[in-house]
Amino acid sequence: MEFLRNSGWVGAHEIPISGDWSQRKFFRIDLKGKTAVLIQSFPDEDPRSTPGHKLKDFVRISRCLDTLGLSAPEVYAQDLPHGLLLVEDFGSQDFASLIAKDEEVERDMYRLATQALRHLYKKTEFIAVELPDYFTSHIHKGHQRVVDWYMPAMLHKQNSDDAVTEYLKIWKQIERSLPQVKRRFVHGDYHPGNLMWLPERQDAKQVGFLDFQQAMMGPAPYDLVNLLEDARREVPIELRRECMAIYIEGMSTEDRENFIAWYPVLAAQFHCRVIGQAIRLAIRDQKTRLLSIIPILRRHMIRDFANPQLKPLKDWFSAQGIDFSETQEVDVEKAALFIRPDAN
Repeated sequence: MEFLRNSGWVGAHEIPISGDWSQRKFFRIDLKGKTAVLIQSFPDEDPRSTPGHKLKDFVRISRCLDTLGLSAPEVYAQDLPHGLLLVEDFGSQDFASLIAKDEEVERDMYRLATQALRHLYKKTEFIAVELPDYFTSHIHKGHQRVVDWYMPAMLHKQNSDDAVTEYLKIWKQIERSLPQVKRRFVHGDYHPGNLMWLPERQDAKQVGFLDFQQAMMGPAPYDLVNLLEDARREVPIELRRECMAIYIEGMSTEDRENFIAWYPVLAAQFHCRVIGQAIRLAIRDQKTRLLSIIPILRRHMIRDFANPQLKPLKDWFSAQGIDFSETQEVDVEKAALFIRPDAN
C-alpha cells in the first residue's frame, strides 16, 4: 500500500483486528517487531461514513486527550482524503478481554476506568478544543430508536404518525424538570472494549482511550452510564455503587445532586437508543449478532423505568403495549414490514 510506503513502513505485515459496529477496518502493522495500527474508513465527506466517526476528529481529539494527561494513540501518519490513519499500537489487553479471561480483575478494571473519568471531570469544565453539543448530537437524537424500531418489532404494527412526537415531548418535559446539567468532555462510547490496559504507565494514563472521535461536551455522568450500564454485560450492583462513589467523591453538594438527578435519565436514554439500534442494524445492515444483547437491555430498561422521574415515560410505553417484559425474539424479516420509512 502506497500509504504505508510513504509512511516508512515498507515491507510491513498486516494482520486484521476485530472491528466495531461501524464500517471501519483495523489492521496491526508489524515491521520487524515494531507495530502500529492502520485504520481504514470511508473518507470523512463520504455519505457512507458513520455519523460522528470522522478521522479528522480522531486526530485532533487524540491531541486534546494527551494535553489533559490521558492516554490516546499518537497519530503517526494520516491520509484523510483516502480514509487512512496510522496510529500508535496500544497492544491487545483491552479491559473487556481481561475481564473475560479473569473475573477477579473486574473490580480493578472498573475502578481504574472510573478514576480516568473522574480525572476528565476535574480537567474539562473548560476545554480548548471545540466539540459538538450532546443535546444536538446524533447520539441524543438516537434515543427515539426504541420507538422507531423496537416498538413496531414487538407490536407487529406500524407506529402512528404522532408516536415519535408524543414520545419526544415527554422526554423534553423530563429533561426540563432536572437541574441545569454539568457539562464535561464526553467520550461517547466509553465501555471496556474501547479501553486498553497500559500497566507500564501511571495513574489515569493506565487507561488507553480508543474510539473517541465522536466526543462531545455533554452531561458529566454520560460516560459513567456507558461504562456501568453496558448493553454487552451486566455489572454487579455493588461494583456499580462503588464506582459511582468514586466518581462523586469530593464533589460539592450541588454537583453531587446534579449527578444523582441526571444519571438515571441518561441511563434510560442510552438504553432506548441501543435497544433500537440493535434492531436497526439487524434490519438495515444484516448485523444480527447484536440481537443477543436485547434481553440484557430489557432488564436494564425495567430498572430504569422504576425511577419516579421516568414514570411519565413508563406510563406512555404501557399505553402503547410495551413494558419491556417481552420475551419473544425479534423476527427480523417480519419486523422489517412494520418499520416506517422515516425511522431514524
